[in-house]
Amino acid sequence: MLGLRPEREYPVAPLPLPADPTGVPVGELAASPAVALFIDRARAVRHDFALTGGNAAAVVGICRRLDGLPLAIELAAARIRLLDPDALLRRLVDSLDALGTGTVDLPERQRTLRATVAWSVGLLDDAERSLLEVAAVFEDGWTVDAAAQVAGLDGDRALELFEALARQSLVSLDNTDHGPRLRMLETVRAFIAGRLAARPDLALIQRRRSDYYRALTEQADRPLRGAGHSEWAERLQTEEGNVAATVEWYLAHDRAPLPHLFRVLWPFWEQRDHLSKARWVEELLPTADSLDHQARAELLWTALVTASDMGDDPAALDARQRLEPLLAGIQDPYLQAVSQLAMVWTAPIVGDLDGALRRVSASLEQLRGQDEPYWTAVAVASAGNVETAAGRYDEALRRLSEARELADQFDNDWLAAWLRVQLGTLAVVRGRPDEARALLDKGLDRSSAAHSTPLVSMCLVGFARLALAEGDPERAARLAGAADGLRRRVGQRAWPLVRRSEAELVDQARQAVGADRFDYLYAAGCRLNQREAVAAVRDRSGAVSPS
Repeated sequence: MLGLRPEREYPVAPLPLPADPTGVPVGELAASPAVALFIDRARAVRHDFALTGGNAAAVVGICRRLDGLPLAIELAAARIRLLDPDALLRRLVDSLDALGTGTVDLPERQRTLRATVAWSVGLLDDAERSLLEVAAVFEDGWTVDAAAQVAGLDGDRALELFEALARQSLVSLDNTDHGPRLRMLETVRAFIAGRLAARPDLALIQRRRSDYYRALTEQADRPLRGAGHSEWAERLQTEEGNVAATVEWYLAHDRAPLPHLFRVLWPFWEQRDHLSKARWVEELLPTADSLDHQARAELLWTALVTASDMGDDPAALDARQRLEPLLAGIQDPYLQAVSQLAMVWTAPIVGDLDGALRRVSASLEQLRGQDEPYWTAVAVASAGNVETAAGRYDEALRRLSEARELADQFDNDWLAAWLRVQLGTLAVVRGRPDEARALLDKGLDRSSAAHSTPLVSMCLVGFARLALAEGDPERAARLAGAADGLRRRVGQRAWPLVRRSEAELVDQARQAVGADRFDYLYAAGCRLNQREAVAAVRDRSGAVSPS
C-alpha cells in the first residue's frame, strides 16, 4: 500500500462562496461549501487545522480568489501543511497576479484554475516536479513500478515522491482489484503535459514508456492462452490506454516489434470488444513482404482473423491468400497450429467445408501436443461448428461437449459463453427447446459478464431460432434484428461459419410474418441497445419497444 488518502469526488462546478465574512459566525462560514472543502482538505494534511475567528477572513479570501473552483481550492489547501491561511493568501495573490490570467481565449474560471495549477507546481522541489512531468506521459493512470522505470528511479524513491505529490493533491490514488494505481486529474495533466513536451528528454521518456508496456504485453502472451487469462485480460483492460499509446509510438518510430505485439494482443482485443484497434494491422500490411518469415506470418495471421471476425470478406481472403504459402515454413509450433485454424474460420467464404475439416484436424493434432488449453478448446469447438454447418449434428454435439469440458477447466467467461451459445443453438436444431433455453440463458449471462458484443449477438440469434422453432416468428424477427443492430454498431458482421444459417433464419422469419411486417419488426430490433436487447430476451412475452 502507498499509504495515500483515497480519491474523493467533488462537484466540478464552482462551489457557492460565502458573502463578506465580517460579522458572520465562524460556524456559518464553515458551512459554506467552498470553505467546507478547504477545511476538509486542510485537515487531510494538518489534522489540527480549524477555522477560527482569526483565520476565517483569510480562508474566505482564498476561496473567493479561486472562484470557488474545487480543484483550485484543494490544491491551495494542501499547502496549509507549511503555511498559515494569511501567509497562504498573500502568496496565492502574488503568484496568481505574477502568472497572469493565462490564455486570453479561455473562460475566466479556466484561466484561474490553470494559474492555480501552475502556482502549485511552482512550489514543488526539482525531483517532485520532474516525476510529475514524467507521469504526464501515461494515459488514464499508472503504477509506481511503471513510473519508476520510465523516470529512471528506484521504486522506493518514486514511492516517496508520489506520496509528497499526493499530499499536495497533484496526484491521487485508485485502490483497484489489481493493486494501487495513481492518477492525475485531467486539468492537472493538461498543464503538466505542456511542461513534458518542452523537456529535452521527451523522446527518451516516451520510448521508456513504450518499452515498459511492450514488455508487459509480451508477458501476457502465455497467461492469455491459459489459466491466467482473466487476470491478465483485466490487467490489459486497465492499461488499455497505455497499451494503445505504446502501439501508436511504435507505429511512428519502430515498427519491428509490432507483428508479434499484434499477435499477442489479438485474443484480448477479440474478447474485450477492442477489435477496432486491430485495424492498426492494416498500416503494416503494405510492407509485410519486407518482414522476416515469422513476423510476416504473425502479421498476416492477425490480419486474417481480424478481417474474419469483422466480416470483411475481401480483406480476409487477401490475408488468407498471402498467409497460405507461408504455412509450411512456420517453425513456431503454436503459430503453425493457429494459422491452420485461421484457414478453418475463413473456409466458408470460399465454400470449402471439407477442406475446413482437414485443416481443423491438423490444427487440433498440433495443439494437443502443446500446452495450449485455450486454443485447444477453440479448435475442438471450431470442429464442432464445421460439423454443425455441414449438418452432422451428432458429431457436432460430441465436439462441442468436449470443448466445453476443456473450457470449464480454466476461467474464461468468453470461451464458456461461446460454447454454451453453440450448444444451445445445436439443441434448437436437434429439437430440444428446454435444453436449448437453459444453455442460451447461461450463455447470455456469461456473454454479458464478458462484455462481448459478438457473443451477446450470437445469443440473440440463438433465442431467435428458439422463438421460430416454438412458433413465434415475430419474436424471432425482432431478436434477429437486435443482433444485427448490435453488430453494426461495432462494425461487425456474422462470423463466416454461421452466416449461412443465420441468413436462412431471417428468410424463414420473413416468410412466416410477411415482408412488410418482418421489416418493421426487424428494424425495431435493430434500434435496441445491448441492455434493451438483453431485457427483450428475458421478457418471455416477446414484447420489444419499437422506439
